Amino acid sequence: MDLTNIPRILKTVDLQLRPSNPTDAEGMLAMLSDSESMKYWSDQPISDLDAAIEVLDQDLKSDARGNSMCWAITFKGQDKMIGKCILFQFSRDYHRAEIGYILNREYWRQGLTYQALGAVIDFAFNTLKLHRIEADIDTENLASIGLLEKLGFKREGLFRERWRVYDEWQDSLMLGLLKQDWPGSL
Repeated sequence: MDLTNIPRILKTVDLQLRPSNPTDAEGMLAMLSDSESMKYWSDQPISDLDAAIEVLDQDLKSDARGNSMCWAITFKGQDKMIGKCILFQFSRDYHRAEIGYILNREYWRQGLTYQALGAVIDFAFNTLKLHRIEADIDTENLASIGLLEKLGFKREGLFRERWRVYDEWQDSLMLGLLKQDWPGSL
């Protein structure tokens, strides 16, 4: 499966998801410099535009190699990145990938991540023909766990002290969604 040549503009009621591009550095900085947004991310918050450019460059290189698909979440009719969704850790043999996401805290609790993830999941199952999508979530990130369960993900396993974040060991909850359990477009 060649991921580099697949058209991937996704639209929801309020959003457009488009491939990330070099102009997204300011939006990346706004998200990744916020300690509350980064609380459950596996990295420390970044502190400047150069660090945001470096993260964005890593995403773009990973996409170009076909190892991931990163989307910038924007409002329809606007181009400013307010969030990011990513499919990564592809297993071509087993038709699965992992999903990740982050949204600028200014836009939390408006149903936007639900819309964005729904579009990416639908794309993964219907365009990429994946069989399974996985999510690795900090056990204390109750909002994210609730969101994934609302989208149909099931809790499948607990990994004790899987990640070391902020000099503390963190447990991780694995959730999975099978194509047959996906209700379709939201």
